[in-house]
Amino acid sequence: MKRWTKIIAYALGGLAAIILVLLLAGAALFYQAATLQEGKTEIAGTYRYDVSLTTDAALRNVTLIIPLPVHNDTSAIGEILSESGGYGVPDDWNLSITGVDGTPMLVVAAAEILPRYAPRPIAVTAGEEPAGAVTVTYSSAYSDTTPVLLPYSFGAAVEAGITYYTADLDAGPIDTKHPLDTEPVLAPKGNLAPSADGRNYTYDCPLYLSRDAPAGANLTLSIRFSGSNEWWLLGWSSNAYTDLILADTQGENGWRRVRGTLSTGEGRYFHGDTSPSPRFFSLQSGKDQNDIR
Repeated sequence: MKRWTKIIAYALGGLAAIILVLLLAGAALFYQAATLQEGKTEIAGTYRYDVSLTTDAALRNVTLIIPLPVHNDTSAIGEILSESGGYGVPDDWNLSITGVDGTPMLVVAAAEILPRYAPRPIAVTAGEEPAGAVTVTYSSAYSDTTPVLLPYSFGAAVEAGITYYTADLDAGPIDTKHPLDTEPVLAPKGNLAPSADGRNYTYDCPLYLSRDAPAGANLTLSIRFSGSNEWWLLGWSSNAYTDLILADTQGENGWRRVRGTLSTGEGRYFHGDTSPSPRFFSLQSGKDQNDIR
């Protein structure tokens, strides 16, 4: 009996030792997966430019000139779009670049832009497939069967490359804390005004619209540009800066000023320093209010 007791005790002790080794190995693997690895953790940077355009009436002979992301007086995004790259550009639209006071801007030309109305979404129970093929019919006019007004959306993305985490690296390949002067931003900008902490800015910029349209026709624009760094650490993490222009355009054809916002230092960082952009200090002293290129 004592012999069997010893055997069982040894077996349990061995099992406990194996479990302990497995737990320690698992803990070591978890720690490695959950910890930034010097020279091994990849950080990928991406620039994204997205434009949404919504009209509630038929527009004809349309010419639209809008801001592009610009750095050092060039726009890589603009070059992609003008060369038929990017996504979502209708076949009958023509995109090109024009210089406005030395700043590249995007020209959108179309013989006709019609409203796009769609049906309401079809409810589907989780886990079930729709009964038969679903055909979505769009219309250029509002109706009970097509009540949802949809935007035209187009844009492009540019990869900024990959860096690897080091102890002195904070943001990644894109400087998302201090993008002014170091990264592309929507341009041209005027009357740039920082928030109290210097991390958010408001500004105005030019926009040109010419079209033949019914009185009261409204064209709504959303122009969004962002630079973001992303990495995997038990899930995706990122930091970013975002440049956004929202505009409702009514009235006469020609140039107008619209408002925009630039938000910096969004997301997670390896270090706690969130000091404002160096440009913040010159703005506070009244310098460079109208030129951020």
